[in-house]
Amino acid sequence: MKRIKIRSTIAALAAALVTLPFALAPSVGHAQAWPSKPIRLVAPFPPGSSIDLIARMIGPPMGEKLGQSIVIENKVGAGGNVGIDVVAKSPPDGYTIGIGARGPLAINPFLVDTMSYDPVKDITPISLFGSSAIVLWVAADNPAKTMQEFVARAKANPGKLNYASDGVGTTNHLGGEVLRSAAGIDLVHVPYRGTAEAITALLQGDVQIFPGGLPPLMGQYKAGKIRPLAVAAKERIPQLPDVPTVAEVGLPGAEMSAWFAMVGPAGLPPDIVAKVRDALGVALSKPEVREKLVSLGITPQLSTPAELAQLVADERAKWGPVIQATKAMKTS
Repeated sequence: MKRIKIRSTIAALAAALVTLPFALAPSVGHAQAWPSKPIRLVAPFPPGSSIDLIARMIGPPMGEKLGQSIVIENKVGAGGNVGIDVVAKSPPDGYTIGIGARGPLAINPFLVDTMSYDPVKDITPISLFGSSAIVLWVAADNPAKTMQEFVARAKANPGKLNYASDGVGTTNHLGGEVLRSAAGIDLVHVPYRGTAEAITALLQGDVQIFPGGLPPLMGQYKAGKIRPLAVAAKERIPQLPDVPTVAEVGLPGAEMSAWFAMVGPAGLPPDIVAKVRDALGVALSKPEVREKLVSLGITPQLSTPAELAQLVADERAKWGPVIQATKAMKTS
């Protein structure tokens, strides 16, 4: 009798061991599936900025491709550092990604004494996805009707005219410094917490010029509240065909553009990087998304992670000396 019970027990255990992997398989597969919940897309600049507008354009089609919603979160401050710091300190599980730009990825280490993250060691590059020319904007009632007139006024009033930026280390901060250097004028840098504040200051006369991108400013331009004096590009752009380039107004070498990229925290698995990049590519390929981006002056681009990493390295090599030469102010 005991021998029969022992045999029955062994048989039962063997059966349980055989069926155990199949019982566990669904939970293991579910744990490995990505994405299984909404994904946070961090925009390191405030609502209304170029990066915020772009995030809200590409987020929905990316989420559709990935099968999960993309939740946009604006984490603002320190020229984009606050938002990228959030990405850098997030678990590398694919549920927090961010939009990076020249400032927080390549420039700010030269401007900020105490960086809370290393843009090379703490960030996984995913893909470049767009670029936009910088335009030199003034208020509609500014007495300078041309770039030459603005430069002449600045030279006649050294240190009395201000230029606005979205913050220290941003592309428009560097654009202002490049303008100062190329034109040989003394402008005072006034950083703001985003484009909306900078434009308000421009309209109120607190600053006299703003080197800003097209995406957040076309509405103000079409409303007749601001005027473009020059485009900081090598060629005129289709959105502003009558506006001369900086070279055409006597400022060769003052070209400047903004670029935008998708990034994640260090250690992001290659398969998740590939899926995010693929979803980004799908979003950029949609005609309605491309049309919106182009209408705002953004050229859609897709790169490999390695190409983005090289771009960041090249930008660091290029702008480090420029920052030192133009004596751009550092901050702690």
